[in-house]
Amino acid sequence: MGFFAQLETACATAVERAFAAAFPTALEPAHIARKLVAAFEAGPAPAGRAGRLFVVRMSAADYARLERDLPYLERQWATMLGRLAERSGRPQRAPEVRAEADRAVAAGTVAIAVEPLAEARHLALRIRRGLPPDGRVALGPLTAVGRDPASQLVLADPRASRKHVEIARDGATYRIRDLGSSNGTRLNGRRITDAELGLGDVVVIGETEIVVEPDDGVP
Repeated sequence: MGFFAQLETACATAVERAFAAAFPTALEPAHIARKLVAAFEAGPAPAGRAGRLFVVRMSAADYARLERDLPYLERQWATMLGRLAERSGRPQRAPEVRAEADRAVAAGTVAIAVEPLAEARHLALRIRRGLPPDGRVALGPLTAVGRDPASQLVLADPRASRKHVEIARDGATYRIRDLGSSNGTRLNGRRITDAELGLGDVVVIGETEIVVEPDDGVP
């Protein structure tokens, strides 16, 4: 390439960079998702069963443009990070995502801050796969799960027994016990008859997958 061609290319590149700085491209949810994945993989794993809060900081202009959809996007981003957390094989509180406007962040860019989440004092069961979809119950002193209509969490799963499992709370500790079910109970992929249950655990009953999540609204 000749000298003048090189000079022309250099000038064009300089103009493109200046234009990009002056008119940044709109920040898109997919770009934020990639940044969240990078922050998740780069940060240290939370201690114990505690989780992490990912704070998405963006310019006021980008926040205003996305504000209407942010509740939905925060849930989707948290679900994405939750799937990454599950691959670690270590039960933990599901990651949470919160978006904020930050004057220090330039338009078209995003900054991710990671903060620890305290381990939940109270827990709940939520049906993640199966019927009823997103069925949920807070864990009390004794919680029954099965097809029996008298159960606290009623499953519409033909492979679940009427009285399948019960979960007992003793202070801050929970234990899950299989009640002699026909098809058994799996906790984090392992078949159990009696085991301690904690935040982030996944219970499989028949074709139903149940996740243990925080229920901090309990007094």
